[in-house]
Amino acid sequence: MKTLLRIDGSPRKETSISRQLANNLQEHLKREGDSLLHRDLYYDDLVQLGNQDQVDAYFIPEDQQTEAQKAAVHNSNILAQEFANADTYIIASPMYNFSVTAGLKTYIDAISRVGISFKYTEKGPVGLLKNKKAYVIVTTGGTKLNSPVDHVTNYLTTFLNFLGITDITFISADEVVANQEQAIALAKEQISIL
Repeated sequence: MKTLLRIDGSPRKETSISRQLANNLQEHLKREGDSLLHRDLYYDDLVQLGNQDQVDAYFIPEDQQTEAQKAAVHNSNILAQEFANADTYIIASPMYNFSVTAGLKTYIDAISRVGISFKYTEKGPVGLLKNKKAYVIVTTGGTKLNSPVDHVTNYLTTFLNFLGITDITFISADEVVANQEQAIALAKEQISIL
């Protein structure tokens, strides 16, 4: 049995194109017996901005953390372990102001954990999440993906590679303001041939 972790990065609900496409991709990928986990980054109480206690706790062994630090890092521990244990990811990422949403960035900070998703070596950091598959849905209003102002695809590629995830498939629905129906249809076509 494999675990599919879906991560929705849009604050919009019914009107979110990235969510609609994630629904489509989830149906396409989910196999009988697979386990499905879902993180809704704007509506999940576990996803919160960090504070000094949380950041300090990232660099202190658990048995040396204060009670405040343990409490501050509790949610991050859950999210990071859940992410590390998944086999396949659906990341639905709308582009806001040329980059990922604040919710997705907060989540990325929470799951980037030494000893869980990466480790430090003499040669620098090494990702611990090998042999996993990520599907990344990127939607934009007016920005062309892979243009000089697209700071989503390169950022997410760099981040996932940093964790050891190199098998990444991007599904794009860009410039939806110009032609929403066509952008969605092209994205669904990309999903259908996976």
